Amino acid sequence: LELVTDGVISHTLQILVQGCELEQLCMFLRSCIQSFAVIAMDKFGSHVAEAALKALATHLEDDTSRVIVEEILNRICKVIAADATNVMCSCYGSHVLRTLLCLCKGVPFDSLQDFHMTKRSAVLAERLSGGSSRPGDQNLTSFQHGFPDMFKTFVRQMLQNAKNDISTLLTEKNSSLVLQTVLKLSAGDDDELNHIIAVLLGYDEDDTAQKKDYSEQKNKIVALLEDTAYSHLLEVIIDVAPEELRSNMLIGTLKGALFAISSHHCGNYVVQALISSAKTADQSSVFSWQMKQIWEELGPNIKELLELGKSGVVASILAACQRLETNRLEISEALSAALTSDSEPSDSIVAHILFLENFLREKSYWKWPLGVKMSVLGCLMLQSIFQYPHQYIRQYVASLLALDNDQILQIAKDPGGSRVLEAFLCSSATTKRKFKVFAKLQGHYGEIAMNPSGSFLVEKCFTASNFSHKEAIVSELLAMQNELSRTRHAIHLLKKLDVDRYSRRPDQWRAAQTSKETTQREFQAEFGLNNSKPVGQSIEELFSPQSPAKKRKQKEKTDKTTTADAGTTKPESFQKNTKGQKSAKAMSEGESSSKKPVSMPFLNDGGKRKSPGFLSDKPIPKKQKHERPSDGRRFVGDGSSVGTPFVRHNVKQKQSIAELAALAGKDKLTAGEVRKLLKPEISAKGA
Repeated sequence: LELVTDGVISHTLQILVQGCELEQLCMFLRSCIQSFAVIAMDKFGSHVAEAALKALATHLEDDTSRVIVEEILNRICKVIAADATNVMCSCYGSHVLRTLLCLCKGVPFDSLQDFHMTKRSAVLAERLSGGSSRPGDQNLTSFQHGFPDMFKTFVRQMLQNAKNDISTLLTEKNSSLVLQTVLKLSAGDDDELNHIIAVLLGYDEDDTAQKKDYSEQKNKIVALLEDTAYSHLLEVIIDVAPEELRSNMLIGTLKGALFAISSHHCGNYVVQALISSAKTADQSSVFSWQMKQIWEELGPNIKELLELGKSGVVASILAACQRLETNRLEISEALSAALTSDSEPSDSIVAHILFLENFLREKSYWKWPLGVKMSVLGCLMLQSIFQYPHQYIRQYVASLLALDNDQILQIAKDPGGSRVLEAFLCSSATTKRKFKVFAKLQGHYGEIAMNPSGSFLVEKCFTASNFSHKEAIVSELLAMQNELSRTRHAIHLLKKLDVDRYSRRPDQWRAAQTSKETTQREFQAEFGLNNSKPVGQSIEELFSPQSPAKKRKQKEKTDKTTTADAGTTKPESFQKNTKGQKSAKAMSEGESSSKKPVSMPFLNDGGKRKSPGFLSDKPIPKKQKHERPSDGRRFVGDGSSVGTPFVRHNVKQKQSIAELAALAGKDKLTAGEVRKLLKPEISAKGA
């Protein structure tokens, strides 16, 4: 104990426990196990204790070692549980205790930080992105090397021994972090969660929380929400609580107090968590009544919430209305009314949202500011709004179109603003309106691409544009190729748009783009995607399972794959297949002899009709189910009698729609991709 708590020697011991064998490590822990609680609460000893626990975690995969580790952990848990209150409230002991809980549960070493504490920015991003996962949703499958029974026993012993001090633990910063970790690690285990939450909310531990009348605790809970530590704890409770328990909390505890709680600087985060608790539209039947109650209390107070600086609550409502597909017209009109007055033109709404905090601060004398970063929450609101059906967002589209060229360019250069334009490009607004925005960006694509976020916008513009506009974009990038090649983010853009080939062989670049467009049209015709592909998304993006954030990170990586020339390396079988599908192509393009074929999204005919590449006004289905072609058409064929249809039930590893879509959308195929494409046919011939 003396050595471990010494300021100098503790550093040496920390290094020793990290590198010693399991037998020596266990011998060291046994020698100081009765003093482990004191060591954990010491400024220097806590580092040694945590290093020892992490060293134990490295031996969990070996079955023989697990028995020894389990015995040591059992003894440590009993010592810590006996003095749970003091350890939890200690700034050093709290950290060690959270590591011990993660070790008992079997949290992978590289995921420890996720359960120690949560970044507020990460929480906000998850709530507004519409993600369907809750903290710990993957626990049951990813925690393979833990001791679940030991974890449950340890948690129950801690709560039992600290029962008399629960009110203190709820409002103390360090103990609140421990309880948050316990809740996250227990996510998915409804019985344990009901027990833990019942104890934390002040009920008898033998009664489950969902059977209790929350009204008796309402005043106490609402008062405690003014405390930062308690509000963070209640956020986690709402995130992980079983559905019935969460519903009862809304009805019994928070009903009638949502606006008061939303107005508080801590409590408003709890309301955001409650609003975001329903994650997907699939759950709308279960949660629509909850959203109805939330809207009844908060809907009439949108303007007051904004004036109080609680924009996060409004942003959460906007996102929830889209997920649940309810109250979208009401919230869009309420937001517009809150940010515009009778004396102001209605087309100022987008400008006010882009600079939300700045506008709310200055109001009557506000003018469009230059050189000011746009509001993060305001940009997130507009991204949510542009996901709404077009009939609900006409005023927002008109407001965006009313901005002049310099203002649109400023939006494109801003990190948040560029994402707003991307969202508008993928919205259900008409082709003609979208073209007006992109016409204002012409001549500035190279300038926009110099910004990291702007490069994504340029790529989205390229994907959504017609052939002539694509060539104009590449020409602008070529003019600034030297400057762009010096930036990390633009290297990928130059390679993705094949600017180098355009500079050397423009005719070959045009041929490659024409080939890609033809392939995409045929793929759309084959799978009925003409009216469902969002604007600005290629075929491979439409079927990709990755989230937008992951796509952005992936785009930043340098593509190391060596590719061949599209004009010379296309498989002969693929070319023949294209010929074999001419009838389908003719059906999709040759509607009448007097009409020109429409190939890409941008207008060639004054915007009188929508082209196949643009999103229709109908909502996008989440999944596309594709049936096997009834005409026996083969995706890869060599003209012989032996071929492989697009779907073969005797092929063990079927190619997914996403993989085929990715290959169909490429103008270059590596040797490996060619083999992958031909694999079913080769297998059939070998048989």
